[in-house]
Amino acid sequence: MTNKTYQKDIAFLEGLANIPKTTYLLGPSDKSVFIKRIEKFLSLVASPQNDLKFIHIAGTSGKGSTVKLLESLIADAGSKVGSFTSPFATTSIEKISINNKLISPKDFHDILENEIKPALDKYVLKYFDPISYFEAWLVIALLYFKKQKCNWVILETGLGGLHDATNVIKNPKITAITNIGLDHTHILGKTKTKIAKDKAGIIKKNSIFLTTEKNKKLLQIFKNVCRKKQAWFIENKNLAGEYIADNYFSTSKQKENLNLALNILDLIKVSPKNTQKIISNFQLSCRQEIIQKNPTVILDGAHNADKINNLINFVEQQKYKKLHLIIGFAENKDIAPPLKKLLAISNHVYLSRFLIGERKTASLRELYKKSKKIAPRMPINVFNDPHQALDKAMQKANKNDLILITGSFFLTGELRKKWVSEEYILKTLKLDKRS
Repeated sequence: MTNKTYQKDIAFLEGLANIPKTTYLLGPSDKSVFIKRIEKFLSLVASPQNDLKFIHIAGTSGKGSTVKLLESLIADAGSKVGSFTSPFATTSIEKISINNKLISPKDFHDILENEIKPALDKYVLKYFDPISYFEAWLVIALLYFKKQKCNWVILETGLGGLHDATNVIKNPKITAITNIGLDHTHILGKTKTKIAKDKAGIIKKNSIFLTTEKNKKLLQIFKNVCRKKQAWFIENKNLAGEYIADNYFSTSKQKENLNLALNILDLIKVSPKNTQKIISNFQLSCRQEIIQKNPTVILDGAHNADKINNLINFVEQQKYKKLHLIIGFAENKDIAPPLKKLLAISNHVYLSRFLIGERKTASLRELYKKSKKIAPRMPINVFNDPHQALDKAMQKANKNDLILITGSFFLTGELRKKWVSEEYILKTLKLDKRS
């Protein structure tokens, strides 16, 4: 399988965005069409979701780390476990893995060529609204997990819960919501109550539901949905206290996610052999990732209030002299609050943007103006090329300094290539040279 073929396959999936989709024009009350759409497509590939056993995880932040920790622990117990996550850091196949090994470009190509494309050709003549890029990836994942005979599959929602494509599954064994924060408010609602109701859409009949959320009003929403759907609402036991969590899980929020994962394992009666070792060595790409020392470089794709607060908590635990901030945001984000918090801990700032073509980046001019208004005396530079921003920060930073790259998962993923290339990931099917 050549890299050229892989890039051609990725380009085909990304090209699904140019097919007209009438449902994008529908109002909030019509969102159920998204689930119906993917159900129809899955029926053309023998509905693989009906033959798999699921753990379904939603939440504003922490769901990715919970999914990947669960994958490691369940695999360590001797089971074959698949995970589907989003977004990716460096290359697209990072979305799909079994026992922490990424789907190979060959397996990906075979499913795309022999099942997805023929089904798309049938679908376009039978139904009026083609599936999206995200939905296509989910179908590839489900087909792969079925072919590989996974004992468990862990799904991370893409956006919200109720109308998210992953909610096509009917009978998850476990449903979990990490927490509720304000993100994607233009789609999910402008209040935590509305967002909680949307995310609670993953709760299904006979599933066991858990959450780390502490807000009593939101917990009551979850309890009401569980009662209505005939699901079990389970309080978390304190299982994390048995383990030392002084690295990735050192912050209070991440300790809660660790505890959530351990409670899920307890409920599905899975017993890993090396739990402490996995916790101690756990690392996630572009999430509080220390990619280098001397100077320390941290990659974190934080872009909402919850994630920024958790990142700052993590940074404050590090030892460094000066902080060099490389930051860029997506266009649709409210950048003033996170910018204010991050500038408050910074000594030098390098404003930049991500390079992915499908998403709009925040205006560098506006970002500069807002930054100068918040911190008029701060040394602030603008770089249209994020790699030039990184080069300048690396030149300026002393070995006792810290370089923090954040604001967008796409920005951190792009700059991560300096240490772990796409070619390396495609060849080894691993995300980290240290793993």
